[in-house]
Amino acid sequence: VFFRYWVRALCALWVCVCGCGGGTFYSQGELLDDAPEPPLSLLWQQKLDGAPLGAAVDAAPLLIQLSSAGTLYAFDVHSGERVGKKGLDNKVCGAMQPVGDVLLIGTVGKDAALVAWDRRAKKERWRQEGTFCLAPVVRGDTVFVAAEGGAFHAFALDEGKPLWRAPVDAPLRASPTLDGDYLYVGDGRGLVRALRAVDGEEVWRRQLKSGVRTVPLVENGMVWLGTAAGGVVALRADDGVLLWEAQLGALPSEGMALVGGMLVVGAADRGVYGLDAELGHRQWRFETDGVVRSWPLASGRTCYVASSDGHLYALGAEEIGRAHV
Repeated sequence: VFFRYWVRALCALWVCVCGCGGGTFYSQGELLDDAPEPPLSLLWQQKLDGAPLGAAVDAAPLLIQLSSAGTLYAFDVHSGERVGKKGLDNKVCGAMQPVGDVLLIGTVGKDAALVAWDRRAKKERWRQEGTFCLAPVVRGDTVFVAAEGGAFHAFALDEGKPLWRAPVDAPLRASPTLDGDYLYVGDGRGLVRALRAVDGEEVWRRQLKSGVRTVPLVENGMVWLGTAAGGVVALRADDGVLLWEAQLGALPSEGMALVGGMLVVGAADRGVYGLDAELGHRQWRFETDGVVRSWPLASGRTCYVASSDGHLYALGAEEIGRAHV
């Protein structure tokens, strides 16, 4: 079951890598009991009215994909036959976030809003006016999301009722992270804050030298963030104390991953970096043939990362460390 979960996740990542260059949606294969051996065989493909946004949603026996034109497509996962198509009122500005039967989608334009689309009822459940282009964070019956206008919101998932609103000092370039009872938020001017999830009250803040450009990674009492200046910063999760700062020299990828005690982050200089998570020392660098914007995915001692060169890499942290010290 564990293996099937990761293969499913990697298939979704691979679909995004293959489809982001145009308006065609690809399916590479079914889930297998053993790891797929290259070359992969193409089972089906379908034309979209825009580039695919984000990974497909597994709603077996359907596969749901959102396009940049603001259209929701439903395909039969096995045959690829299109069984549904729904155009939203506005163009979308971010990937959809699935939560059970609800798809959360941020739209832009005259009537910009965060839309909760019920995929089973095939209708809009609720909407909140505003420009919400970053991916929401959901826990239980609460949706946490940042608005482009400079505020952070909490809504009730079922009916969209506003629960609380917290002002943000600058635009957010990356989604926040919810860990335990706290939300960790970094803005475009480098201010990092921990907010109480129950009411949005600020617990601590830390000013960095450059704007935050990555989703905060929170593990083991630490918070790691990437900055617009090409750096990676580690803070203490309970009070925001700066623990270390390391320079990559290039814009980091949207997210990072932990592989054992190794912090793995991609960068715009075509590299994938391995940093000691506790001390920040660089342990290795792996060179790809393209810009690495994708979020690394960790499984055991292996990290999977996609590059703009059109390849998905599986990196063994220990093996890379020995070869690229």
